[in-house]
Amino acid sequence: MAKNNKTERKRTDNLLNMEAIAFQIRESYKTARTNIAYSIIKKGCKKISFTSANKSEGKTVTSVNIAIALAQQVNTRVLIIDCDLRRPQIHNVLSIEFAPGLTNYLNGECGKEDIVRSTKINNLYAITYGAVPPNPSELLSSGSMLEFIKELENEYDYIIFDTPPVGVVIDSLPLVKQSDGVVLVIKHNSTTYPDLRKVINTLNRNGGKILGVIVNNVDSSRTHKYGKGYGYGYGYGYGY
Repeated sequence: MAKNNKTERKRTDNLLNMEAIAFQIRESYKTARTNIAYSIIKKGCKKISFTSANKSEGKTVTSVNIAIALAQQVNTRVLIIDCDLRRPQIHNVLSIEFAPGLTNYLNGECGKEDIVRSTKINNLYAITYGAVPPNPSELLSSGSMLEFIKELENEYDYIIFDTPPVGVVIDSLPLVKQSDGVVLVIKHNSTTYPDLRKVINTLNRNGGKILGVIVNNVDSSRTHKYGKGYGYGYGYGYGY
């Protein structure tokens, strides 16, 4: 098991090294960074939610890499928060401790200084999940969460919420309403048109401002048709 974890960390470290990954991918993240920045015209902290239709569509890796790209700008402080409390992954991707984290803070078990962690990337900070709670929707929609976000806004230029897939659970909707924009991540040749329509309709009904769609897993050397009718069972974590 330890060997597998080491391999996984090495793989994600490569993904997160903006100098190591392919030029085309690196430039794509920078382009997305620019588009996001110009899509939200406001002073102060910009809050952005990342979501998807289903699991395993690259939402977390995409949100982390966008956060890195934002943090690489001069004098830009970025905080990424793992709000996918059923299947958290930020701690794995960034190779940091998962506890104490967001759920511990919201339950009054620790202070803010105990859960905001620095990362290997300058100006990028992270809040992990802490512990998988029995009531993720209630925690994310609580008054304590709202007050916490308002407090954090005074300290960062960007706050990135890595939220659960909207097509599977409703946990992310309170954060969508608090965000200045939502980025929808889909997987090429995997996410179906009906799934995409369902998520867009859900976000629109709940006041989500969709900034755009990021397509993952595109093979630029070949021409693919967009996948239709593809489906799979959602596994442990969202079986409600």
